[in-house]
Amino acid sequence: MLSVPEREHTGDMRTTRVATSLAALALVAGAAPPAGAEPPTTLTVQDPVEPGKAFDVVSVTITSAPAEGRKATIAIQHDRRVKVGDAIDAWVDTDADWVPDLFITGPSFSEYAVYETDSWTSEGDEITDQGCASLKMDRRRSVLRVDPSCLAPSKRFSASVRSYVMHKPARTDDYVPAKHRFSKRVLSYLPQ
Repeated sequence: MLSVPEREHTGDMRTTRVATSLAALALVAGAAPPAGAEPPTTLTVQDPVEPGKAFDVVSVTITSAPAEGRKATIAIQHDRRVKVGDAIDAWVDTDADWVPDLFITGPSFSEYAVYETDSWTSEGDEITDQGCASLKMDRRRSVLRVDPSCLAPSKRFSASVRSYVMHKPARTDDYVPAKHRFSKRVLSYLPQ
């Protein structure tokens, strides 16, 4: 028969539970931002190198616009130089509802298009001529410049990116942070 030695009772059980709870709360409170804290002005999403991806993304850095009327930046770092056939799709949520508002798409060394959308799967209405966004791909970087308030006043925005090579299987596409998922939000404009 297995016997468990008796322990001497040295304190009130409630006191022990309260002390443990307070210690756990202190750890959580120290790690969490204060309630009502503003989103950051720059956010970098690191993405691991994935050999099976045709046009691999290493990181995406989202930066607030310097002021209203100026453009925010979404800088995509790739694991190799841009080649003919590479392409970028980006979805941007400008009204903090976790639904795409802008869709920007374009192949390397070519024209890009900008759409007003409310979907991950359909383009929506083309608004390229309104100057809401632009795309430039060069060396190991793709840079999107986006006016967060192009469609309506914006306080914060988030983005999702897909890089791919045209005519390659969809399984080689790279999504950051993930397919149909937005990054954390960033302030639309630097605080003045």
